[in-house]
Amino acid sequence: MALKIDEKDRQILRILQEDSRTPNELIGRKVGLSEAATRRRIKNLLKQGIIRRFTIDVAESQTVSALVLLSLSPQANIEKVVQHLLKQEGIESIWEISGEIDVALIIGAPDISSLNSRIDKIRMVAGVTKTQTCVVLKKRK
Repeated sequence: MALKIDEKDRQILRILQEDSRTPNELIGRKVGLSEAATRRRIKNLLKQGIIRRFTIDVAESQTVSALVLLSLSPQANIEKVVQHLLKQEGIESIWEISGEIDVALIIGAPDISSLNSRIDKIRMVAGVTKTQTCVVLKKRK
């Protein structure tokens, strides 16, 4: 199913990506729509699954984040691995990717020690053969 969005929808998405709490009335003014038309468009973007959720961005000083790359054994059932990962604390995103690396994670923790403990738990998941961790030094966007 092809997603149906136009330039106004893209403008709305850019505004919401910058600040998901922007009032519909202000968004409408910026993109040249009424508040009601803006509200309908946002509702439609939600219904189509283009907007999946509204969230917050925690200040970098409050947490430590890392990109963790996982290699799985050829016999590993990726669905079972992902189900285990979904139960792990601190995992913010999970991507199944192509190439030598099978899964990429974004993981957060209150400090480096906690981050290390969380990564150790990920290494114990059946099917995970190798991890590579890249600690985030500075978030740009």
